Amino acid sequence: MEFLLLWADDLDDAVGALRHLAPKFMGLLFALALFAGTCFALILTPHLTLALLAVSISAAIVEVARRRRRAPLLNQD
Repeated sequence: MEFLLLWADDLDDAVGALRHLAPKFMGLLFALALFAGTCFALILTPHLTLALLAVSISAAIVEVARRRRRAPLLNQD
């Protein structure tokens, strides 16, 4: 009987740890899936994929530049 109680306690601890680490696992799986999808898209349609990547990266750079330009204006009193 004691063996079953110890096993149930260990199972409960494992489930608690999985709940705590689930967002990190899901983030890793999402990053790996995104990487695999990008590689697959580069094999199938390299020109279109590179164009889409360039547009998304340039949009991100423009957004960062816009936020940096706007930040000093927000801190003025």
